Amino acid sequence: MNAIALPVRHATNKAMLASLLAELAQGDIPAALARHCHPDCIFDIFHPFNRIEGIHAAAERFWQPLRTAFPNAEQRLAFVIGGTYEGREQVSSWGHLMATFDAPWLGIPPTHGLIALRFGVNALVRDGRIAKAYVLLDIVDLMAQAGLYPFRRMPGSPAQWAFPPCDTGATALGADPEQGATTLAIVREMQMGLPKPAEFATLETSPSRHSHHWHPDMNWYGPAGIGSMRGQRGFRDFHGALFLQAFPDRSGRPRDPNGPEDGPGHYTQLGDGRYAVTGGWPSLVATHLGGEWLGLPPTGRRIEMRVADWYRLDADNRIIDNWVMMDIPHIVHQMGLDLFHDLGFITNPAQPRWPR
Repeated sequence: MNAIALPVRHATNKAMLASLLAELAQGDIPAALARHCHPDCIFDIFHPFNRIEGIHAAAERFWQPLRTAFPNAEQRLAFVIGGTYEGREQVSSWGHLMATFDAPWLGIPPTHGLIALRFGVNALVRDGRIAKAYVLLDIVDLMAQAGLYPFRRMPGSPAQWAFPPCDTGATALGADPEQGATTLAIVREMQMGLPKPAEFATLETSPSRHSHHWHPDMNWYGPAGIGSMRGQRGFRDFHGALFLQAFPDRSGRPRDPNGPEDGPGHYTQLGDGRYAVTGGWPSLVATHLGGEWLGLPPTGRRIEMRVADWYRLDADNRIIDNWVMMDIPHIVHQMGLDLFHDLGFITNPAQPRWPR
């Protein structure tokens, strides 16, 4: 495909994802999936859904129950970005599902009021339709909105994530792979410079090798349980210090660029204009050795982390926004804490405790 046609193809894919999400919120769910996805499309969805194969199963097990719980939903997209990674066309977005919470979902009782369910979608496009979709959900934040937050108080702010400024591009109406390549290169250089265990002792007083890539007043938006913060000091104090003490040996999973799409490491790395996304399923592995993270005691267990990061660069090519999705229910499930099992006893104290 020539250089002129490529941005057009990416823009088409971006518009297709935006249309799919709008139709899944308010239209005919089976028809929307059939129109925009391959019949055997694979959906990897944050825990407890995990993998669902095929559009019929996805409609029955995920999309229709979501509609039942949030019947007047609207997808508010922060931005949409598109590109190619490992020779595969991909598209990505995150946003808020705005809706009235009218029926139980995952054991969370309805509030009958407005909620904003944070979500992200990273999708693989083949022949103009989605062949695989990663659906990322901040379920813990929804629990908090329902008055059932399961952890200690968040070190960061629990406020809803802010969308980027309106004049910074990355809409579903076009694509900018040239600037996107610069953006992605800066993000990847920053990620490769993240501190290693031998550097942890000096992080409180000395900048790490990745610090110069960040705006001094950057915004880091984390999932519920961690929260959001502003500035490099805020990031170090309210997330970095706690996370690194809990997972001192954390490392990325190596990726075989010629391997399968669902192999370990980053399944996506895209740059589009001043925006970028990276994500893995899992992208990080670590041993849970410290007790600072979420207030949970160390388990000594080896943990896999499903993570996706979206980034925005400012006019000086510094990272000023970083929105981060982590599959918190899956992480704590590996530690031995089943949030949804516990929730059942909170919402229905009369149910039997003895195993049957």
